[in-house]
Amino acid sequence: MEEIVMIIIKYFVPLILGYCLNVIASYRKKSNATNKALKIMLQNNLTNTYFVYSTKKKIPDYVYRNWLNMLEEYEALEGDDYIHALAKKMEVWEIVRTDILNNSL
Repeated sequence: MEEIVMIIIKYFVPLILGYCLNVIASYRKKSNATNKALKIMLQNNLTNTYFVYSTKKKIPDYVYRNWLNMLEEYEALEGDDYIHALAKKMEVWEIVRTDILNNSL
């Protein structure tokens, strides 16, 4: 009986550990790809929103609020400084107040 247990420990435990490590590595690779895709999508949306409102230098408050929320998540994904340059330019824009954020609809 001891021999069977030793054989199991000797051969099957490394196989199981190897399989688990392979699954973890695969998950990390998928997670990294997902994070990269999300970062690209956020950057695209942040940039598009900036250019939609850049000509008038005005932005509705609910759009700006959403932009800031997206920026926060973009930063959490370690986005680059390109978007921060846009954020700096937006600081002087007029924020047009709407009733949407006040729940007055």
